Formats: sequence, C-alpha cells, structure tokens
Amino acid sequence: MAEMKNLKIEVVRYNPEVDTAPHSAFYEVPYDATTSLLDALGYIKDNLAPDLSYRWSCRMAICGSCGMMVNNVPKLACKTFLRDYTDGMKVEALANFPIERDLVVDMTHFIESLEAIKPYIIGNSRT
Repeated sequence: MAEMKNLKIEVVRYNPEVDTAPHSAFYEVPYDATTSLLDALGYIKDNLAPDLSYRWSCRMAICGSCGMMVNNVPKLACKTFLRDYTDGMKVEALANFPIERDLVVDMTHFIESLEAIKPYIIGNSRT
C-alpha cells in the first residue's frame, strides 16, 4: 500500500450570494503518489467543504473542464498531482474569466468567440 502524506491546499473561494470578494480557505488533504488535484478537490467536497464548486468531466486531460490556476499557473486538475507540490499549493479560478462561484468560471464569451472564428476544417458539401 502506498504511503499516505498530508498536503495543505489553499483554495480561493467565492460565493457571490454572500461574499463581497474572494477569500482563502485552507484544507489538509491526504495523498499518495497517484492523487491528482481533482481527487483532492473531491476529498475536500466529500469530507471538509460540501459547498465547494468546481468543474470536471473526462478525468483524462481531454475536455479542459477542470482548468484552474495552481500556484499562479493554469493547469488541468485531472493531470496535476499533489506529489509535485510538497510545499503546498494555492488553487484559484482560471485567470481572466469572471468567477461564477469558487473555481467555476463563466466561459460564455470564450465559447462564443471560439464559435465565431470557426477553428475547424469546413469541408465541401456532399450531396
């Protein structure tokens, strides 16, 4: 069995219904060599802060849903491992997006802009 350690994770939280500004909350999370940040956020939600909000979907670094800032660097929570942050980590919502709640951002403008530029190949119509 893998050796379990504990890591202190600072999560910048924000609930627009009650908070005037984002604030930090600190959580102690057990981890081993295979624990991802996404696993840690699940642990926090299940055991320490049931109202924590974050997005995730595929768990395979494909969809980008779990994007967030880790120590001021944009990362995917599903492929960011706690073993690489033994001095602790600070987790925040993605930069340059409006925060909806905690680690969830409003991507409406981004998605609309992406659709407007059509970043894909448009083939000939086939009849």
